[in-house]
Amino acid sequence: MMKQALHAAALAGLALCGTAFAQPSGGFFLLKNKESGKILCSQNPISPDWVRVAGPFKDQDCKVEQKPEPVRTDLPANPLDLAPRK
Repeated sequence: MMKQALHAAALAGLALCGTAFAQPSGGFFLLKNKESGKILCSQNPISPDWVRVAGPFKDQDCKVEQKPEPVRTDLPANPLDLAPRK
């Protein structure tokens, strides 16, 4: 009985890890086919015939632009920069 519970817990843990790894990391891009001119939204390039037109976007419809994280300016100065020069 204990073995079955451990096995079920291990499977549940693997399932959760699998969904975490499956999350998109780079965003979505508008891709255009070189030959047909067709445009679609995808996370990954389909083939060499498809080139990136715009992106990255947050959503799978390529409507919400993914902006880079702002640079923090409220951090203290580097102590090495504050040391007197000799």
